[in-house]
Amino acid sequence: MFELEPPSSVLDDYFSLGIFLILTLLVYAIISGTAYAFTHVTEAFPNGERRAKRVSHFISEPILFTGTIMQFSLLFKLLIIFISLRLLNSIWGAALLSIVLIYSVNEAVAMMLKGKEESFFMKMSYLSIFFSAIAAPFNRVLIALTSMPEQEREEREVQSLEEITEESPGDNQKEARERKLLKSIVDLSNTSVSDIMKPRVEVVALSTSMSANEVMEVAVNCGYSRLPVYEGNLDNVKGFLYIKDLVGYLQEKKSDYDWKSHVRQAYFVPGNKKIGDLLEEFRQKKIHLALVADEYGGTDGIVTLEDVLEEIVGEISDETDKTQ
Repeated sequence: MFELEPPSSVLDDYFSLGIFLILTLLVYAIISGTAYAFTHVTEAFPNGERRAKRVSHFISEPILFTGTIMQFSLLFKLLIIFISLRLLNSIWGAALLSIVLIYSVNEAVAMMLKGKEESFFMKMSYLSIFFSAIAAPFNRVLIALTSMPEQEREEREVQSLEEITEESPGDNQKEARERKLLKSIVDLSNTSVSDIMKPRVEVVALSTSMSANEVMEVAVNCGYSRLPVYEGNLDNVKGFLYIKDLVGYLQEKKSDYDWKSHVRQAYFVPGNKKIGDLLEEFRQKKIHLALVADEYGGTDGIVTLEDVLEEIVGEISDETDKTQ
């Protein structure tokens, strides 16, 4: 003889499943929002925020981060389907409910974040790091399984290029120069930003507490055309000051001249970025220098277009030999 489950117990189960479904949808909405914001975020972060520098690693490796987000997105989609199936006890009903819920969440997230993608992604920086840390072991295994043939092919291509660039005893002076230039170009894919940057201890920078007179004095003494501007310490860079923007000060000669209004947006890159990729970014964004962020969101150094070009053609000198 069958015993009927008390109605109160059934209601309790439905209530618990409903609460669990709501919580799952909330977490899925955050993941969906992070994925949506990531597709709209740019590499040029505003105001040198430390959170921005902290996620520069994700920007430099978009495929890896996208894979991480997709894993968690799939996990919570499966949870939504499972809970829907428990609630409705019908495969078709659960499928329909899951599709409606997932579609509705995605659309709502897209509408709510429109125009706020970058700020939302910055707020989710710690969560993004948490997701990446959890998924890292799985990602490493996946990359190892899927990228072996490509890695071997790349190694063969690099080996072939290295053979081409090897100097031969019969080379004349012109051929030797051409081989040296070609070798420098090949090395762009093997050299990291951290290998050519000016280290933090050598960076000349301006504090926001400086007066216009002090700023001009530093600019004249150092001879650089662009200087990073920080507040407090060099880990909190607010942007860059182009010395040519101080023409107004030279005309007005006022000690209270508002030089900080001319500070331009800073551009950050991770130290492990290859200089070949950096050169392409410099070209696309029409910029000549960037700050190098360390793994903790601090400032590790500064790298300029001249630093990259010198890796190709050798030492470049100008009147002052200072082009920070």
